Amino acid sequence: MKNNVDHNIPVFPAIMMVFLFLLWGLNSCQKSGTAAFTDLPVVEAYLSPGEKISITITQKVPYDDGTTVTSTNLDALDVRVVSGDIEYLLVSMGSGVYKDTSGTIKVIPDSTYIFHLKYNGTEVSSSTMIPSKPTSVTQSVTFIKMSQFDPDNPTGSTHPEPVIITFANTDASYYLTTVECMDTTLVPVYKDSIPANDMFSSLPVTGTEIEIQPMRIRYFGMNRIILYHINPEYSTFFMRQASTSQSYQEPPTNIVNGLGIFTGINADTLYLNVIQQ
Repeated sequence: MKNNVDHNIPVFPAIMMVFLFLLWGLNSCQKSGTAAFTDLPVVEAYLSPGEKISITITQKVPYDDGTTVTSTNLDALDVRVVSGDIEYLLVSMGSGVYKDTSGTIKVIPDSTYIFHLKYNGTEVSSSTMIPSKPTSVTQSVTFIKMSQFDPDNPTGSTHPEPVIITFANTDASYYLTTVECMDTTLVPVYKDSIPANDMFSSLPVTGTEIEIQPMRIRYFGMNRIILYHINPEYSTFFMRQASTSQSYQEPPTNIVNGLGIFTGINADTLYLNVIQQ
């Protein structure tokens, strides 16, 4: 049964947290080989219907402390987005963030968007299409009851059945979910634990359902489930950075002459009450 409550909460902060977590993992990798460091911009942008376009530009971090990189003024770039036949100049907000502050650029499903900028004299660009909003979305339950998991008494913990999210997917495109507690007072599912990441994310799938295992949920209380319809470039980045490789490799990217991701997303929001027994 679907929860139809609409809290009008932007969908992309959650998926940004997934990206930042993966990017942190990338920067912690060690360099292998002797390839010279190349100064590149790192682009981060998620285009979602109903949200103003925002693009963040950072500078690639050197592999080791012995590499010196000339600082680039990331607030003086000419960042443009093309929608249809019209090109728009984004406004610098500081800290490498560029926005369509007036909301002039309408983000529409099944439409293509192009961005470009000059970075140290080199053209940097990318394009993406906005996926359709998830349809025929259902969830198997709107609440579950479970006891707090105590590592000192694991047999005393109860594990309810997985929560099943189903949706239409006639073209075998990519979907994933994030789960995040909305309560201000957080009670962890694992006794006395402080999760490294407050949000749980499933792996991308190309099927028509996602199972959320209750023991992967971080906190009791009202949890927000966001079902994302994502593009192949995000799935590729996600799966590559979620691997356990210990050697440095350039990450997958859809940015020409840069790193990072410029991608469209669309989403539906559901809610799950996790009740402590």
